[in-house]
Amino acid sequence: MQDNHRHWPLLLLLGLGIYFALHVVIRATGTAVLELDEAEQVIVTQWWLAGYSGQPPLYDWLQGAVFRVFGVNLWSLSILKNSLLFLTWVFVFLAARCLLGDLRLAVLATLSLFLIPQVAWESQRDLSHSVIVTTVAAASFYMMLRWLDRPHVWNYLLIGLLLGLGVLSKYNFLIFAAAAGMALLSFPRGRAVLLHPNILWSALVAVLVMLPHGLWLWQNRDLGTRSLDKLDVGVGFWPWSGMGSSLVAVLAFLAPLLLVLGVVFKRDFARALVKRRGGPTPFPIHHYFWAVLGLLVLMALFGVSHFKDRWLLPLLLVFPLFIFAMMGAAALTEARVKAFVSVCLMMPLIVLVAMAWRVQKWPLVQDWHRYEDPFNEKVTQARALGFRRGLILGDRAVTAGNLRFRLPLSQAMTPGFNPEGVQCSDRDDLLVAWNAERYQRIPKRLKALLEAELGLSVEDVEARWQKSIAGGGSQMGVLVLPDALAENCRIIPIPN
Repeated sequence: MQDNHRHWPLLLLLGLGIYFALHVVIRATGTAVLELDEAEQVIVTQWWLAGYSGQPPLYDWLQGAVFRVFGVNLWSLSILKNSLLFLTWVFVFLAARCLLGDLRLAVLATLSLFLIPQVAWESQRDLSHSVIVTTVAAASFYMMLRWLDRPHVWNYLLIGLLLGLGVLSKYNFLIFAAAAGMALLSFPRGRAVLLHPNILWSALVAVLVMLPHGLWLWQNRDLGTRSLDKLDVGVGFWPWSGMGSSLVAVLAFLAPLLLVLGVVFKRDFARALVKRRGGPTPFPIHHYFWAVLGLLVLMALFGVSHFKDRWLLPLLLVFPLFIFAMMGAAALTEARVKAFVSVCLMMPLIVLVAMAWRVQKWPLVQDWHRYEDPFNEKVTQARALGFRRGLILGDRAVTAGNLRFRLPLSQAMTPGFNPEGVQCSDRDDLLVAWNAERYQRIPKRLKALLEAELGLSVEDVEARWQKSIAGGGSQMGVLVLPDALAENCRIIPIPN
């Protein structure tokens, strides 16, 4: 039976390669207006730092390396993201093949990722750190299965490396690692591997990988832990707000997949959900998901009241492997396989069309969205006000990143990012920009940044320099000060 499907992996990988290559072309040839995470990358990759913001820096480092090879352009942004997404699918397939032992099950489990909106759509639309933590989680899950089969010292070193890279990708990787560790402790083989003295090599490698960022995080705790504010700790009706939010996030993550599995596999799927264990596998994946559930409940008990579905990417990515492990090959009939594959293959076509609609300029599409914001016109008008090159300060990353994308000889900064890398030349220009539809005056956070980092009291110059640049899209307010900055990036006093 396996021989009849030995070509499936090759077709799967070839199809995935073509699919992600098409995404690269669609984004790179589309509008040059950057989304939020794309704009953030244009800002943080200006310098090599151990930390940039409330997110760990691994994606930023990789994007910075790609920019230096291919230039700061849409190709660089799209190549990195889609390479990571392709690797995610590859590692999920490799893990499924190890865990399930049946090529058909492995391929179906991998195709199931197209039925998870946060994987198939949101990761393409505008994610960065969540993309790389998902890739590292997929690689870690596959490596864990190899580690259980062959616990050589090199595999311990690789586990430590992946643990370090996971934490440098996004902090929620720690939840994935904790759940995987709890699952390993739940069966004899896992305990033998996890508690072996060689695990100290894993710990050493992980610490060395995380050390530079860890030291930065310790010294910049306010900035580095800012992302924790999104958890809304202590807000709402404890603990039910957190439990309800986590339940909604899980359902939003899995609903389309569960719906299609239920329609296609019917009773076998229903039985898989209530089974205590499936067939013989090298890893008790059902224990892993019990551990994930327990950790989410524990977080709610500790006061976390807000969960976003994209935060679950590294935790629930392998859920299709769990379902197919529980159902087993006996649930596969020719009609079911054809039906399931047909649905899965429709989704990438829909995603490709949707992405092209977002970023390509089609004559039939008349409604406005962010990708049509005329930043080129706004840059032209800013130059007319006297800005040539220097420092750009924006109220949001979307504003500052899009301006720097068009002014590559300038630097850009926005509140919430590490300003340590900013360097100025004598008589650099200053451009301050903000969304004038939300704020008629310079926003308070931007004022605070100007006063703290540049020594500029906005009230002294606001009436003279404030402009409002109109045009299609959102309206942008600007403050332009030509020849205003000294080498230390402080404002040169304006003569009376």
